[in-house]
Amino acid sequence: RLIASSNYWIKHSHWTMLLFDWQFWINTRSRYPGYRMKTQRVILISTILGLGLTSCSQLVNELPSSPTPITPSTQTYTPVPSETHTPSPIPTSTPTATPQPIPSVMPTSEYVWGYFPGPSEDSAIEIDPPMEPFSFPPDTVNIILLGSDQRPNSSGYRTDTLLILSLDPVNGTATMLSIPRDLYVYIPGWKVNRINTAEPHGGFDMMIDTVLYNLGIPLHHWIRVRFEGMIEAVDILGGIETYATGNLYDECGGVYYNYQAGKRYHMDGMDALCYTRMRKRSSDFDRLRRQQEVLEAMFDKIISIDGLKKVPELFETFNHTFESDMRLEEVLSLVPLAASLTLEPEMVQRYRIDRSLVESFRVPSSGASVLLPKREQIRLMLEQAFGD
Repeated sequence: RLIASSNYWIKHSHWTMLLFDWQFWINTRSRYPGYRMKTQRVILISTILGLGLTSCSQLVNELPSSPTPITPSTQTYTPVPSETHTPSPIPTSTPTATPQPIPSVMPTSEYVWGYFPGPSEDSAIEIDPPMEPFSFPPDTVNIILLGSDQRPNSSGYRTDTLLILSLDPVNGTATMLSIPRDLYVYIPGWKVNRINTAEPHGGFDMMIDTVLYNLGIPLHHWIRVRFEGMIEAVDILGGIETYATGNLYDECGGVYYNYQAGKRYHMDGMDALCYTRMRKRSSDFDRLRRQQEVLEAMFDKIISIDGLKKVPELFETFNHTFESDMRLEEVLSLVPLAASLTLEPEMVQRYRIDRSLVESFRVPSSGASVLLPKREQIRLMLEQAFGD
């Protein structure tokens, strides 16, 4: 009730004050004229107080009649970051395509040289991988014939003549393959060099590895003969009959020789040696052809009736003129095949790595002129010669 009565009094107090001020102003003005200004100030102040009390009464009326206790809020205030202005990047002229990273060079897990030893010295050209080996029929004997230019009382030499003779007793065939001495190939365990330097540098084992690596031909035996030995061998046989397949006019030992293709010539030891070595007016490739012709003529003479009788004598005589890992009994075991080939000369096949299978190359470091093998073409030729 107290609050209600106070409410009422406050609500109507401004009107009461106004009436009081008006009555007070009239009485004062009539009695005390000098107080006019002061009376106006009192009226102004009373008016302001009345308006203020009225505003307070309105606030009191808006309060609830039954107050409810206020429970503090448990909500956590999370400040919201104010928006900041990010300047736009200045466009540049960089390309839209992202360049791919360059892969690092990793060592290959494959041994480049197969089962062969790697190089011990740098080479002028890249080393090719080994050629896939050929498979030969059972009992086949592959022999490499090396013609050495070694002179008496001289330790240095090169194998200027390289010829592979493949004998197949089961099928009764023989295959001859001539290799140019300047063929530039990888010599396992050393470097890329002329093929005729393999045997003088590392022995017959290095020559066998070189032929297998670059031609895929496994070798079973080797024979190295000095040129002087050829003279003695041909003379023991009583000379040979050589069939020329090309023309030749050249000089040897101060004597000029003239041979015409398609003719057969009787040669003694010196004639045969000159025929295989002359190249002043010809080439190494032509010399390969002539070497095959002389070897075939010697082969024909050895397997003849008179020649077979002289095999033991030839073998003993050649001990000081040629070297070989073959024993006399191993040579004699091939006599039946030689006899059959005499009756069927068409069973002897002849191949050579000629000019069409190589390309000329000059070694940058030494200026030497060599022959680079065309491996794919050589492989096709070898498949024809030794393939199934």
